[in-house]
Amino acid sequence: MKIWREFGTEHSWNLVMIGTFKNSDDAKKTKELIEQLTEKLHDKVNVGKSSDRYPEEVSNVLREADCFILSPFELEHFLYDISTHVEGDKIILKTDESEISAFFKLMVHNGARVEIYSAHDYPDEKYGRGK
Repeated sequence: MKIWREFGTEHSWNLVMIGTFKNSDDAKKTKELIEQLTEKLHDKVNVGKSSDRYPEEVSNVLREADCFILSPFELEHFLYDISTHVEGDKIILKTDESEISAFFKLMVHNGARVEIYSAHDYPDEKYGRGK
């Protein structure tokens, strides 16, 4: 069960982000980092209530993950509804959210070439709407 926490928007972006890495290990490590941050930040970040500083408990999570490229404003991206999976040297991320810079930064920082598009506009692509 998913619970909305103090946030509402028009959820119709249907974005696809594909990070292509130099090898499958980098893709897997980046997906694991996304999952780790999603799990550990879940109860430490409030949607719509970010500040210009990290609370100490959040700093500890980022230090543990050796991840210092995210702004305090991007941390709530890990609370949004996304799906990720790895196919060989690629991570495929799908979401209805428009705020995706945290995931973009993680992929690029870990060596990915990134493609982002609306599956509404490209329904026949491999990861298009309904696929």
